[in-house]
Amino acid sequence: MIAHIDADAFFASALQRKHPDLVGKPLLALGMGGGCVIAASYEAKAKGVKTGMRLSEARKLCRGAIALPSDFDEALLASRQIEQILQNRCPIIQKYSVDEWFLDLKSLPGGLPDNLKYWALELQETVKKSVNLTVSIGIGTSKLLAKMASEYIKPEGVTIVWPNKHQSPSRGRGALQGRPSLLTVDVFLEDRPAAAIPGIGKRRELHTAAKGWKTAYDIAYADKEAVQKLLGRPGLAMQRELLGEMVEKVEVEAAPPKSISRTRSFLPTRDREMVYAHLLHHLTYTMLKMRRAGLATTIVSVWLRSDSYTFDQKESKLPQAADTEEQVLPYIHQCFERLYEHGSKYTQVGLGLYGLNPKGGTQYSLFERPENIKEAENIQEAMDNLHKKYGRESIKRGAAMAVTSAKKPHLGIIE
Repeated sequence: MIAHIDADAFFASALQRKHPDLVGKPLLALGMGGGCVIAASYEAKAKGVKTGMRLSEARKLCRGAIALPSDFDEALLASRQIEQILQNRCPIIQKYSVDEWFLDLKSLPGGLPDNLKYWALELQETVKKSVNLTVSIGIGTSKLLAKMASEYIKPEGVTIVWPNKHQSPSRGRGALQGRPSLLTVDVFLEDRPAAAIPGIGKRRELHTAAKGWKTAYDIAYADKEAVQKLLGRPGLAMQRELLGEMVEKVEVEAAPPKSISRTRSFLPTRDREMVYAHLLHHLTYTMLKMRRAGLATTIVSVWLRSDSYTFDQKESKLPQAADTEEQVLPYIHQCFERLYEHGSKYTQVGLGLYGLNPKGGTQYSLFERPENIKEAENIQEAMDNLHKKYGRESIKRGAAMAVTSAKKPHLGIIE
């Protein structure tokens, strides 16, 4: 079983901890620049204020709310204090963000507690007394279930999602009254809207609803091919985790990534050059990230999303591990050509580097000249130095000029 610990209204609560006179008042914790709400007290949330909302919109919903810049030093101190408590209890812990942690409960001294709810309540009480903040706890057999469970009852909620019993619960029971803290997977998923799944959200919920998938249960049991077409490869992993399968384990240390990907959405367009330019930007970004981790890729994948919100994806296996743009680019271009249909409108392009392994000594293919690989490495090293000194947008390929986010002039263009 995995537990997800989530600090309640974290940045707002950190301000209230430092300034007790703010406790019980509608409080808006603002991000850098002061125009966006990154956390709101539950008094403000009761008026409809949500994380990520513009300050002007939040003030309309909650008149008289107190808006203050977040105190990141105080929040970091509180985060470290909570994490120390968790580390004292569980040897396998993964920090997910400044206010979220995953715990592998099977690693607890003495093994999995007989009474998980009692264990969670005792942990909540310890955090509250020691740190003066509250946390909500979700427990399930996968990280996704645990994270969704921690959001089910807030603040100071404890929700445990058990594996399904042999007999499935009846469908169509609607929202559960009183929000019980112990549920089976199916019952829990039936009571969660699709937007409650991390990675779905309100925008994608419109498209899942168009498929008739209104709840997390609907998505968990939907046709796999349809899910992949709508949500891509991550959608299949999402299904498995929703049903309680542990796809991702709790990692004590940051393990080398198994894959690196990037995607970008835009308004519907038939402009092939613009879509391809985005893809080249992804190549530069993912290659830099991969090289900094000392890795090389063996599989590249490109996907496109049409204006009807359907995905299509192509993969290409490389003849040998590669860690330069020059080596990878032909295979990415090949995937793109197989995917792109002239006349169609697209709203997203993505790139994934898979089959990552530590970069070893250069191995030459029987069908490739060693001097070509060496030249690619020299070009990549020169680009790395320029990116490091002047930023990622300092140099780019000519075909990538169709889109740009750079604020500074480019040093050069690669043809």
